[in-house]
This record gives sequence, structure tokens and C-alpha cells, in this order.
Amino acid sequence: GKLLGHGRPLQESGVGRWSTLHLGVRVRGGGGDGGATGAESRDCYLKMYAEKKPDKVDPNEARLARWCQCALSCDYLRPPCVMDPLGNLYNKEALVHALITKSLPKKFRHIRGLKDLTPVHLSAIPGVDPDDEHVETKFQCPVSGQEFNGKFKFVALKNCGHVLSVRALKEVQSSSCLVCFAEFKAEDKIPLNGTDEEVGLLRERMEAERAAARRVTKKEKNGESRSNVGAVIESIEGGSGEDETNTVAKKAKPLLPIPANATKEIYQSIFTSSGSRSNLKETYSCRALPLARN
Repeated sequence: GKLLGHGRPLQESGVGRWSTLHLGVRVRGGGGDGGATGAESRDCYLKMYAEKKPDKVDPNEARLARWCQCALSCDYLRPPCVMDPLGNLYNKEALVHALITKSLPKKFRHIRGLKDLTPVHLSAIPGVDPDDEHVETKFQCPVSGQEFNGKFKFVALKNCGHVLSVRALKEVQSSSCLVCFAEFKAEDKIPLNGTDEEVGLLRERMEAERAAARRVTKKEKNGESRSNVGAVIESIEGGSGEDETNTVAKKAKPLLPIPANATKEIYQSIFTSSGSRSNLKETYSCRALPLARN
């Protein structure tokens, strides 16, 4: 095309009479694609370059997963189940397998062995199969009937392993388990899936108990070593006469046969001084001192 000057006659631009013109309007601005930015909302343009935010996790789903699934394998809880000192629940089979294969994740390294685990007894809801994966909430408090789904607080008794709701323990003031009637102390109540503050207190208690156990073990080892040393010293200093006599007899056993018509004392006097020093007496021509030195 040919650009026509502004305000100039067509004849000056070389357009003759009876010529055919094809006019094209020149649009200033825009996105360079022949359109205009004002034709659509600017929000659509900004959304194309906006950073994609990660999908938010449904808090209800996270709560159910924490209370109804194994903390290690993320499978649904099914008996037999165990609890660690921090109040986390596991399927025993999955946790034992991880301990044997030494594949325990770093956040579970506070579990050193089976001694750190407590078997727990979860009461199933009547009519619900614990192995049914289509049902999320499968357990409840055997006393209050509250479901084990995270909406209510639960504790596990460390001495017997029964899981009860906090509400049931508050309503029935007792120092024994409401299921098996086993006596328990206040420190035997372990909150399950507790808050960060509760988990921190449980961790401090766990470390304190382990430190106390190490001190007791160290004292026991020191006591055993001292008793062993004392026994050795006693056997050396105040041993029985029979053992010493037997030892001396074995050492003094002659290697050569005793000659005929000679007694043992006479033959032995050839090599050592015979008799004790108390029997040595001075005579007119002999003093006892040289003989005592033999």
C-alpha cells in the first residue's frame, strides 16, 4: 500500500481520475496483533502470568488421616496397633518391618526398638469391620461412645494400653482403667495425636526417662566392676588355706624320684633350708644367722 499524506489532494499522491482505491485504516497502539487491549478485561491478561498457588489441603481430610491412618505407612489403622512415647499410632507390622530393615524415616528416629513401643487396644464401633477400607471412622471410646476421628481428645493408658476419651475419664473419676480396672498413675496417660505443646512435653519426659535409665545402668555396671575387683582382692589376700596348700604342693612337687633309704625332708633339705627359723639355735661353734640366710 501507499501512505497518503494528511491533507494532500489525491492527484498529488499519484491517484488519477477513475482510479480504484482500497483504504486501510491505520490503528495506533494495541498489542501488535491488530486488536486493542481494551477489548477484554485486564484481569484475564494478569491471570496468565500469575503464579500458580499449591492446592490447599482440606483440614477435615488431614484430621481424619492423622487419626485413622498409620503415621508411618499411611494405611488405615488395623489391629495390632502400637503407640510411641510421643502419642503417635502405628500399625505394628509396618513399624516392625521398618525397624528390621532400618528404613525408619528421620522424624521417627526417636523409636529405637520395640521397648519404646506400647501396644494399644482400640475398641471397634459395633457393626463396623476394622478391615473395611471404605469406612474411615472405625473405632470409638468403649465408655462414652465418642468416635475416634479427631473431633474429641483421646488418651492411651501406658500400663494397660486401653484407649479412652478424655471426657470419659473426667466424668468417671477413678485411678483404675475403666475397661480392665488396672491401676494407673497420672503420668501413664499419654495424649494421642496431641498438640505441639503436648508433644513437646512428652518429648521432654521421654528424654528425662532415658537419661535416668542410663544413669542407673552406669551405676549398676560400676557396682559389678567394684564387686568383681573386691572378690579378686579377697581371693588373693584372704583365700582359703586349702587352695594355697594345694598350690604350694603343686609347685614343690619334685621332678626327680627320691633315692632309696631317704626321707622327703632329708632330700628336700639338700636344696632348701630345712626346718623353720624358730628351730635354729646358736651353738658354741655355729651361729644361727648364716643358716637363716640360706
